[in-house]
Amino acid sequence: MHESSNNAFRLATLVLAAVLGMQSLWLLLTELSRPGIDHLPINAQAAADATKQRNDAVWTAWIGAIRGDLWAESAFTSADLLWGNPDADQAKTALERTFAELDRALGYAPHRAEAWLLLAGLEQRYRSAKSNPAEALKMSYYTGPSEPALMPLRLLVAARLDALDDTEIQRFIRREMHLLLAQGLTSAVAESYAGASPTGRRFIEQAIDELDPAYRGLLRAGSQKP
Repeated sequence: MHESSNNAFRLATLVLAAVLGMQSLWLLLTELSRPGIDHLPINAQAAADATKQRNDAVWTAWIGAIRGDLWAESAFTSADLLWGNPDADQAKTALERTFAELDRALGYAPHRAEAWLLLAGLEQRYRSAKSNPAEALKMSYYTGPSEPALMPLRLLVAARLDALDDTEIQRFIRREMHLLLAQGLTSAVAESYAGASPTGRRFIEQAIDELDPAYRGLLRAGSQKP
């Protein structure tokens, strides 16, 4: 009986050691192949640079399998879809791939505000019957309400929405505009205004009047940009 207990203990120990060894190898492989794209590119140049890491990011995500952070990083390498005018066929293929990656990323790591923001931006720009950019944008605000790096791009995506009748989103936009202006990042507000939908422009104008009418001039400067 004693010998049987010892054998069972040894077997359990060997199984545990094997599992821990496999887990360590799994973690090591993902870290060795990880390209280092740990945040969402927030401008066209950064997005273009991120595309160069796409193969490594995809490979790492497949190894990670259930790691939402790695699927998010893989999706970030397609952030260039938010800018420029890709070929229709290429855009369709890239979008399908990126939406699938974001679905996995948000399924495993729903706290990733950047992933929600990328989803909102893509759904806003490439509209379909299933698109609901306002809901994805709202989730980005919920999960990352105070992330300074996301604020300029998030304001731009919000300003491009055709409908801004959601009171929560309105409150979030006003708050971020207030923070951007307080930090002296007036160019981010101006650029968002320049690329805004008619509804977005009206809302930004109203918000500026509420926050500080003296900033009206920066809106006019932004609207004159090509």
